[in-house]
Amino acid sequence: MVALRRISTIIGYEWRRALAQKKVLALIVVTIAFQTLVMVVAYELYQSVGTAFLGSDQGFAWVFGVLQGQSFFVQLIAIVIAGGSMSEEYEHGTADLLLSKPITRVEYLLGKFLGGFFLLAIVGALITFADVILSLGFFGAQSGLQFAPLLFLAIVYASLIFFCLSFMFSEVFRGTTLAILLAFTILIASSIISPILDFLYGISSRALPTWAATSFPSFLMSELITARNILPASDPGALAQAALIIAVYAIVSILIAAYRLLTSDVTKKRA
Repeated sequence: MVALRRISTIIGYEWRRALAQKKVLALIVVTIAFQTLVMVVAYELYQSVGTAFLGSDQGFAWVFGVLQGQSFFVQLIAIVIAGGSMSEEYEHGTADLLLSKPITRVEYLLGKFLGGFFLLAIVGALITFADVILSLGFFGAQSGLQFAPLLFLAIVYASLIFFCLSFMFSEVFRGTTLAILLAFTILIASSIISPILDFLYGISSRALPTWAATSFPSFLMSELITARNILPASDPGALAQAALIIAVYAIVSILIAAYRLLTSDVTKKRA
């Protein structure tokens, strides 16, 4: 119980640290603004040409909107939240102060990780809720809203890849800017390389982190609403494969970050 109380204290501290960064709040605002713009454009197109953007069923507009924001902005928010989680403590000289308290390094690591990830989950819930409200406002009654919690959970799980990669870079390199840039570069580079590998060389790009991070939620929804033909059906086993890839990236990244913290001198920014 005492350990859980110490971890919860670090979780609360991590929330305050992350929310104090104006770039996190700015990204949340930009994400919701982007979702609103997508809905406005989709509504205007539907009104002018009468063409549905999700098959022929506007009742699933909320799915379209949520997936558009998840594919890039949620990943970017995950990178920014995790990118400064560990490194800012070294940059500001507070890592020594925090670890001088009656708390173990494992408790410190868990508190920092869970604090950032729980905050990301709250952001994911806000984005999902906002898109449901926008869809109801623009397109009226929506279908399949009972799947909204599952889509939210899928988005949070999919964001583990870039959250954990950024968290790892934050601890390994102990520099916020470098951690964010490395994770962002991987996000952009794998997004560009993936279609090139598929189109030019016929090589599967599923091992790249972007494939699982962006595809897992849509694969899940295609399984849940397959009878409606709203989303293209995924390949057999693609959902399970994406889930496994996310888990592998997350576990490996956290193990590397934990090894770095447990075996290095925390007084050193880079060792």
